[in-house]
Amino acid sequence: MATIIKQPSITIKCSNPTKNVEPIVCMAVESNTKQWPTNMIWFYSNTANLSKDNFMPSNHLQTTLSDTLNYFPMLAGRIIEDEKGNVTVHLTNEGVLYTEAECPNQTMDYFIPRTLSDEEFDYEHINTSNLVLKVNNDWTGPCVSILVTRLKCNSVILSISGFHCFFDPHAMSHFINTWASAKPPEPMPMFDKTFVLYPTEEQRRCISSLTRPKDCVFNRDINQSSDSRFAEAQQQQRVICKVYFFSTDELKNLKKEASKSLPESIDYISTYDALYAHMILVIAQATQTSLTDNIKILQSFNGRSRFVSSCSPAVLNYFGSFPFWLYGKIPSDREPTLSSLAQIIHEMYSKQTEHSLRDYNAYLMSGDGDIKKNLVDADLFNRDFHCASWRKVNLLGAKFGNSGYPIYNGPTDVLYPRYFEVMDAHVNDESINIILGLREQDYERMIQQNLIHKYR
Repeated sequence: MATIIKQPSITIKCSNPTKNVEPIVCMAVESNTKQWPTNMIWFYSNTANLSKDNFMPSNHLQTTLSDTLNYFPMLAGRIIEDEKGNVTVHLTNEGVLYTEAECPNQTMDYFIPRTLSDEEFDYEHINTSNLVLKVNNDWTGPCVSILVTRLKCNSVILSISGFHCFFDPHAMSHFINTWASAKPPEPMPMFDKTFVLYPTEEQRRCISSLTRPKDCVFNRDINQSSDSRFAEAQQQQRVICKVYFFSTDELKNLKKEASKSLPESIDYISTYDALYAHMILVIAQATQTSLTDNIKILQSFNGRSRFVSSCSPAVLNYFGSFPFWLYGKIPSDREPTLSSLAQIIHEMYSKQTEHSLRDYNAYLMSGDGDIKKNLVDADLFNRDFHCASWRKVNLLGAKFGNSGYPIYNGPTDVLYPRYFEVMDAHVNDESINIILGLREQDYERMIQQNLIHKYR
């Protein structure tokens, strides 16, 4: 068991606060993220056995954080939510929460065993060790909470918890890489949100009567009680969460198999498409889920690239939360294959345009405009599938002085079954980790049948 001794928290403010204190009104797709704060963790190994005063020293972290907040001033502000769930950020410079902690009885190996790179490791010690100080889930208090935990070996575990309206993986990477560099952001973040809004008054007048976009997982017309499936944090059966390693060769084999018999409408299948399709088959077999029973596939799509042609490449540097949660249904008239599932996944996001994403954002505030009416129309824990991908956003690139690159980045905890995340690609060879939780009986079935590494 890891003993975590936290010091009193302090607040870190912008060292040179902005003179522009105009409040920032979040777009609907951001205000809609209240239920899901972003909680990420990085592990920095002190391989040179430096003292804690020489390895990611506290004064340096705090000073550079204060300077970094000058470029991301909303993180040091505070949120106001109106009666319909719309979020406004006030640039008050009240600061982010910063906490130091010590773990005097464990080294890095307790959390991440230094074994062969192609072996799995259990997430239980990360899940149960209180390595994050989470922000409030009601939009109150600091928008960001940072916990720096120093281990017995003077290695460091860094966790960041933040309101999801600020952070998707892309924005989180922009922030932590800027902080780690101790330099101004490169590129500079973009904060203007107007590019996602309807450009004409005629379109804006139609928002109240919008119908649900075909691929939008949120439904404004379902019963509140039907969303109770999201509250099932405590499962009857123990959930086993582990990290699994996929080598570049294994991913190539997967992609090759998934790319067979493609229709003319699809030019290629990505590594993500193939891996997600593979994991659907793995989880379905492990959980004995029938894939011909109107099953939904959910995914988050980073919509920034769709607005480049109509706006500018600066949209790629938009700082905020811009994942559009999409879904598609697996056809129920035939058993799916790796290739057919990969095609569904690929088509779901590839057909999105700036127009479809504007419609999606507008739908979330349609009717009476109450954001709180947007409920997830899926059963994530028992029958449907969801993957969150953190690939290719450079979350493993944050190097604090002599810290070296993090040896692992992932969620601060994983408690739910079936849901899984694809981590960022390793810098040296594009291999990746995924993290998956399964109920104990399903996990044992997956291991016995050797499902997960079929293409190794």
